[in-house]
Amino acid sequence: MAGTACDRVFHVQRTLASMDGPSHGPRAIAREAGLNKSTVHRILNSGLAYDVFARDGAGKYRLGSGAVSLGMRAAAYRFSEAPQRQILARLLHEANGMLCAIESLTPLTSARRRTEQYVARGGVLAEPGAVGDGFMASARSLRAGAAGRVLLSGLPATVQRVVAAECLSGSLAGPGYIREAHEFLRAVDDVTSRGTAVSWEEVRAGWCAVAAPIGRNVVMGAVVLAKPCRGVTRDATEEIARTREAASRITDILAEVSAV
Repeated sequence: MAGTACDRVFHVQRTLASMDGPSHGPRAIAREAGLNKSTVHRILNSGLAYDVFARDGAGKYRLGSGAVSLGMRAAAYRFSEAPQRQILARLLHEANGMLCAIESLTPLTSARRRTEQYVARGGVLAEPGAVGDGFMASARSLRAGAAGRVLLSGLPATVQRVVAAECLSGSLAGPGYIREAHEFLRAVDDVTSRGTAVSWEEVRAGWCAVAAPIGRNVVMGAVVLAKPCRGVTRDATEEIARTREAASRITDILAEVSAV
């Protein structure tokens, strides 16, 4: 851990990204990283010039917009569209689903999700924001649905509490919408222990969804399978297994491309 000078720079960056709350002082970051405070202070100040870190008026540090830019560029070159579509199409067929999608956090807004790519059976997407080229442009709340909880499970507790406090209107939530904030946070915690999320009529009456995280150690996105509730057993065993498999295959593709 943090053996060379370069190791320490990346270690500080990842430590700050994992800490709860928007900004932190050098002492707190050093304590969390297990490094000397003066070393951490030098790394933080050096990163200001590259916008990797930003400092607020209280002298505390957060990740800068340069870190966001790097992440967006990395995502743009991560992998081609074709393998994803094949995996989603296979999941749709084998799980007898109606819609399968890859969802991610929106990069330039508050904690919201967007659909990066989907495959669906004809006539399923009769709703605003759906378009014909495989993605939905509109940003949507993380507060309802299995995919939202999977994405939220990888975010700091501060962000989880903010999302839990949201109150969605009836047009944005189904009859199974989890209204109480503490129950919603408990459901987010369940994602971490179970590795998947299942929603029953949370977004749309008569529909359920299963979601599994994409990524190793860091939640980079979610694979979601949606279908009518009448076609799913209460434990959703088959749907969970197949959705996990699809998410794992996409994670493997990410790892292979990153290693090139």
